[in-house]
Formats: sequence, C-alpha cells, structure tokens
Amino acid sequence: MPRLDNSIDINAPLETVFAYLADVESHPEWVKWTKEAEITSVEKAGLGATSTMKMQVGPRKETVEAIVTEFKTNEFVTWRHTRGMEMTDRLSVVPFRESTKVAWSVDYTPPMGGMGKLMDMLFMERLFDQLAKDSMAQLKARLENAN
Repeated sequence: MPRLDNSIDINAPLETVFAYLADVESHPEWVKWTKEAEITSVEKAGLGATSTMKMQVGPRKETVEAIVTEFKTNEFVTWRHTRGMEMTDRLSVVPFRESTKVAWSVDYTPPMGGMGKLMDMLFMERLFDQLAKDSMAQLKARLENAN
C-alpha cells in the first residue's frame, strides 16, 4: 500500500486550522482530488462521523464513502474509506513557533488490481503526491488569507 506524507506550516491559530481540516465539507475548497463532499451522519464531526465524496485522481472519477476512525479535537482526525478507492488519510496539527504545523498522511491501494499497481508505479503515485503538495499549498493560502 503506497503512503504519501506531507507537512506545511500555516500562520493561523491551531484551533482555526483544525476546525477547517476536520470539516469534510470544506475539503473541495483545498483538496485537489475532492470535487464534492457531504456529511451523511447526524454528527458533523468526531469519531464515527460519515461522509460521501466525489474524488478524481488523474482521469478516474469515483464516489467514495468514509468514516472517521480516530478523532481528538485540535490534534488529529483520520478517515477510512468504506466504499470506493481503498484509502485512509490522517491530518494532524501541532503548535510550531508562532504557527501551526499540519501533517497529512495518505495510505491508499491503487484501484484496478495489477493494472492499477502498474499505473501507480509509472505515474499515479507522483501525480497523487503532487496533488497532495498542491492541496497543502492551497490550504496554507486559504487559511493565512482568512486572517
């Protein structure tokens, strides 16, 4: 299972950063592969909250469903896909000097079996990683310009 790890420092209060990250409905504003997101559970956030998203990495578009499997306010949130592309992503925040450090790890299994693994080795992992880096830059710009 490939894993992507990225981090960035954001000049915004930790509580503001975490609230924005934990709100899955904000993800289309900054996550490059999330085109739509909707909370499907009664609870909007926290352990067990569920959502549905439309995602696109490369030419492939897919509807996925996810559940929050780990959650600690102002520290971390982890989503695991329960339908669609097999993926787990975790966002963590820590205070760092006068800013907030955001760490994002994504573990995924390429779709389409052996063909997907080959495509991942050839170009998908690099594309996915670049999309994650671009997403982090967009997150930084959005939150720093909000202040």
